[in-house]
Amino acid sequence: MNTSGMIDPHLSAVVQAAENGAILQRVVVVCGSTLYVGIPVSTAKFTHTNLTEFGVEFFKDAGNWKTPRQEKEAIADQRANEVIRAISPEDSTPTMDVLSLCPAQVLPAGMASYEVPAVRVNLHQVDSWWVAPFVEHPAKFRGGGVGVSF
Repeated sequence: MNTSGMIDPHLSAVVQAAENGAILQRVVVVCGSTLYVGIPVSTAKFTHTNLTEFGVEFFKDAGNWKTPRQEKEAIADQRANEVIRAISPEDSTPTMDVLSLCPAQVLPAGMASYEVPAVRVNLHQVDSWWVAPFVEHPAKFRGGGVGVSF
């Protein structure tokens, strides 16, 4: 984990570009033993994506209700807005020391990976990062069985 408290000015430039609406390419960020992979976006896009995803989930939950589709959509939108208001400032003010990625993958070492609609990474936690193309080499697993010979 980054203990120096320094934020890479080049990574800060990525956040600034995203907040200004630039269309950026995938970035990989390493924080401790966790990798975050995603497209840098603005804080407003992060909030909008979460609102949309909550709305979709709430609409799915309302699937079996005996109400018209428009009413289900209105209820889902209302519930999604309530959740977003509870967890986000209304104005989606850009936070320049936080990187928003949307969509994203979270890959903790030795654990299941997660595909998420959006994630935010505190720049003070970043150990390393890159944007250049790379080649992934999957981990090689050796046989885990026990061999017995006679």
